[in-house]
Amino acid sequence: MICPKEDELLAYVDGFLDNEESEQIKSHILSCPYCQQQLEVLASQDAFLTETLKTPVLPDDFAQKILYQVQPYQQKKKRKWKWGLGTAASILLAGGVLASVHPSFAELVGGIFTSDYVDQGLNIAMDTEIASPIDIAVTDAGITLHVEHVIADTSRIALSYSITNSKGKRLDPFLEENHEANTITLLDQNGKEVEVGGRGWRNTNDYGIFEFSSVDENFREGIIRIEATEIAGKSGNWLVEVPVDLTAAYAKQKVVIIDKTIEEAGLEINLDQVNYATSTTDITYKIQYNDKTKKEIQEAIKEKEEQFNKEIVSTFFPYNPTIGYRIENEKGEVLGYHNVYEREDRGHAVTENMIGGIGQWDGEIDEMGIMTNTDSFIPEKEPEELYFVLDTIYKPKVSNFSVTFKPDELPLTFEYEGYELTIISVERKVDYSLQKSVIPFDRQVTVELSMSGYANQRVPGLVEWAIEDDKGESYLTYNSGSTTLDETDSKGRFKHEEQLSSYELQDIPEEMTLHLIAETVPIKLEKEWRVPLFE
Repeated sequence: MICPKEDELLAYVDGFLDNEESEQIKSHILSCPYCQQQLEVLASQDAFLTETLKTPVLPDDFAQKILYQVQPYQQKKKRKWKWGLGTAASILLAGGVLASVHPSFAELVGGIFTSDYVDQGLNIAMDTEIASPIDIAVTDAGITLHVEHVIADTSRIALSYSITNSKGKRLDPFLEENHEANTITLLDQNGKEVEVGGRGWRNTNDYGIFEFSSVDENFREGIIRIEATEIAGKSGNWLVEVPVDLTAAYAKQKVVIIDKTIEEAGLEINLDQVNYATSTTDITYKIQYNDKTKKEIQEAIKEKEEQFNKEIVSTFFPYNPTIGYRIENEKGEVLGYHNVYEREDRGHAVTENMIGGIGQWDGEIDEMGIMTNTDSFIPEKEPEELYFVLDTIYKPKVSNFSVTFKPDELPLTFEYEGYELTIISVERKVDYSLQKSVIPFDRQVTVELSMSGYANQRVPGLVEWAIEDDKGESYLTYNSGSTTLDETDSKGRFKHEEQLSSYELQDIPEEMTLHLIAETVPIKLEKEWRVPLFE
């Protein structure tokens, strides 16, 4: 499965998908570091919005007390939040606040793609023939949609636009994309929608940027069609067709076939190829288990499913391994890296100069087939010979750790594989939300468990948990927050927090057991694998 589109990912988070679609996306997210990063940003933004906009928590008997006074009514349609990821145009501040910048000077120097508020790859592309000034505007209901530039690269297609009112004042460029009001599609010359691996939207308050990534390699020429019936709270009809031609981009790109393979820790990692596009450097690699390792993990999963059940074990199990690596020049200078412990003062693996990534696997995720990944990095201004350096392998493992405790006797501290964590609290929360129904309130009970403590660097990722009550019943548990901070204690360990949630457990039992189902183990290579990315 390829990465879900932006609107599909948002629909998954908002709970708008059917069970089959939701399960497919859920399985993909577990094996895709890029989508996991997107969800982390969304979770931070959602936490801020929840804290800022939430209604007061109501008592358990609130609905019963006032229900007879309330008449059914027509609820206004909720507006879905749209979000973007990964550039300086959106800055994630401490506490999870997503702030927008205001590059009012951008139009003075050639548009937003020439500013510091987009990645350097788009800056580079603006000085080449793959960038085109568009200057197409359409006005209705006193609102003007103005498309200014398009960058048509082989790895991604990006366009910038602005929205103004009748007085020329720039408005928030948020353009909600949904099937009812607004659609943005990439079409070929025959009017057929082109398959893309990902879609992204972000804003700078003055400009909106829409981007298609991993475009079908057979696409060469067509249009981006923007059809909108609602902009800035106004109803109308806006239709813009932006010409797109990848001829110049394909003439400029260089693809180098690598096809080098290493076997390590029961895995086979194949470095397939590198694509030197104008605005990105794209590295494609494949990861698969050898037969022995796959069989061992599948047997361990089966035993765990017999202990609990398939839903609890398989829902969040990290079936696919991942890797950490660096990009270096001939002198060994690091130009970028992905998912590595590059700095001693950082408690978690970090990524730098990477624009994004996309992954897909063969067959169903629990079949543990070949995983193909393409990671996109900011290109070098001056071409030089680059090297891929494999540093770390992150391998899934079935866990057998458990801790039993009484909630009314907390806090309780335990140690596990480099962690020292304290279970601080177990809380039962009841939330009410409005719904279109004879009973206009939906009541949701959640049991939340909070842990905090410290961990060494390169500890396993505590991926999947289950809660068991004092009657032996087990419950699906969501890891709703796992964070390693850069704060350290006197022993040099890093601050770590875990937040677990169960929507099935309705009451806090007198005694409960917390089971660690799965973890990801970082394996540092004794001898790094350095492969030239040139012919």
